[in-house]
Amino acid sequence: NILTLLRTILTYGVDLGWLDRCPPFRKPRVQILDQEYRYLRTHQEIVRFLAAAKAIDPSLHALYATAIYTGMRAGELAGLLWRRVDLERRLITVACSYAGPTKGGYVRHVPILDALLPILTAWRVQFPVASDYVFPSATGTMLQPSARVFQERLHRVLDGAGFERVWVGGRHVRYLVFHSLRHTFASHWVMNGGDLFKLQQIGGWKSHAMVQRYAHLAPHAFEGDWSLL
Repeated sequence: NILTLLRTILTYGVDLGWLDRCPPFRKPRVQILDQEYRYLRTHQEIVRFLAAAKAIDPSLHALYATAIYTGMRAGELAGLLWRRVDLERRLITVACSYAGPTKGGYVRHVPILDALLPILTAWRVQFPVASDYVFPSATGTMLQPSARVFQERLHRVLDGAGFERVWVGGRHVRYLVFHSLRHTFASHWVMNGGDLFKLQQIGGWKSHAMVQRYAHLAPHAFEGDWSLL
C-alpha cells in the first residue's frame, strides 16, 4: 500500500511538471488468498454484536448493521447522504468516500437487504440530528477516519458482546476491526448462496481475484467432486 501511494505521488509529480518521469520500481506481489481476515462467523455472532451496539447507542447499531448488511467501507458510510438512500426501491447509491470519490472511483448501487430495511427505516424516523448525512457526527458533520465509532466505540461493543481477543500474527488482537464488518458481509453473502460476480459488483472490488478469498465458503462448493480422482 505504501509503494502504491508512492507511485501515485510520483506520477502526479510528473503530471504537474515537477518530475521528468516516474522512476521505475517493482512492488512485491502479495497473494490475496493467503491473507487472513477476521469476521463475524455465524448469524448468532452478528445478532450478539448488534444487540450490544444497540444497548450502547442506537446510532452505533444503525451504522454497524449497515456495514454488515451492505459491505460498504468506512469512508463510504461516512459520506453517505440520505438522498442516496432509496428505501422504497431498496437501493443505496454509493458515490463518495469521505470528501472524495469511492476507492474504485466509480458509482455503484447496493441493495437494501431484508435484514437491513427495517433498521434503516427506523433510523430515518428517529434520526437525531438535522443533517444530510445518514451517519453524521454529533454536530451533524461528516465522520472522519479518526472518528471514535470506527475504533474506541467499536471496542466497547466487542467487550459488551463478550468477544475475546484472538491470536493473530504472534500477538493478541481485537476480535474485529471496523473493516472486518465488510468481510462479514462478503463471507455471509457467499455462505448463503450468493454468487461471486454479484458480490464483486455490490462491494466494489476492483477485480474478481479479490473476491476469490471467499469462494471456499460457498455451500456445497465441492459437492460431487469427491470421486473425481
